[in-house]
Amino acid sequence: MKSNQTLAGKVAVEMMKENPDKPLMTLAKMAQKLHPELFPGLDAARSMFRFYAGSAGKNSNTLNPNKYGTRREKSASGKDPWSALMPESWMEGPKDWKVPLSIRKLLVLSDIHVPYHDIKSLKMAISFGIEQKPDAILLNGDTLDFYSISDHQKDPRKVDWPGEIQAGKQLMKMLRTAFPNVPIYFKSGNHEYRLERHLMKYAELLLGMKEFELPTLMGFGEFGVEHISNKTNIIAGKLNIIHGDEYRGSGGVNPARWLSLRTGEPTMCGHFHRTSTHLDRTIRNTVRGWWSTGCLSELSPEYLPYNQWNHGFAIVYINPDDTFEVENLTIVEGAVR
Repeated sequence: MKSNQTLAGKVAVEMMKENPDKPLMTLAKMAQKLHPELFPGLDAARSMFRFYAGSAGKNSNTLNPNKYGTRREKSASGKDPWSALMPESWMEGPKDWKVPLSIRKLLVLSDIHVPYHDIKSLKMAISFGIEQKPDAILLNGDTLDFYSISDHQKDPRKVDWPGEIQAGKQLMKMLRTAFPNVPIYFKSGNHEYRLERHLMKYAELLLGMKEFELPTLMGFGEFGVEHISNKTNIIAGKLNIIHGDEYRGSGGVNPARWLSLRTGEPTMCGHFHRTSTHLDRTIRNTVRGWWSTGCLSELSPEYLPYNQWNHGFAIVYINPDDTFEVENLTIVEGAVR
């Protein structure tokens, strides 16, 4: 019998074969992003995958039943028909990104907030980093401010979206010139997430189009910058590195201690624009540490002219056995300390 399988169906089947453990909803989202011309709507895409996975009940694939395998769960005894009715889970959960094993010295710059960066402090951090010869650069969130697309009340005289994009590209070019031969990793913080949130709210049809995604707008490909998505936990040996917006709260009096009460494992963050360190010792005599890094942005913005922020950055040394050392540096009175 001649098959009347559509091109979208062929793509769905191929994706299921290549990703046998991924939930159907996840595959549907992937298909919609990779092939928007074939899967214009998420519900239709999910129905397509359920059809060929044999999860759509009597409406499942009738061309060749079970050709592609069923994703219904069955017990060893085969006597639990209720499990076949289990709805697909949309759960995705948090993501991890591991620092490559070749990287032993990581320069961490956080909260630059271009174009509201502090030129003097940023120059000092970069100059210090060049002297240290790091294996890689990590821009740990809020590298860009994205003032123009903020949901907060804005001064219309300061709204300049093209100007912000150009300033971001100029920063990428400067960093690549300063560090010509090392990887540069760009993690999105809550300020970069403003772009996606803005599209969701005002231009949802543009979501998923590469032309409107951060790597394209910033020219990451041109400058050899690798993007790490928002809310991703970066694993550097036994140290976790997050931006800080992954948890709700303002950081308290000591952001590092605040962080320790939430993560339970050694972690570094930015986000709070304050340099802090917290160490504790367990009952088995294990010393654990948490760190928050300073910022490289202006210290007295119009919306919060009086605060406890400070300039700073960090260097993380990752040992072959995954132990690590943190050099949490501040910039005070024109000197790195």
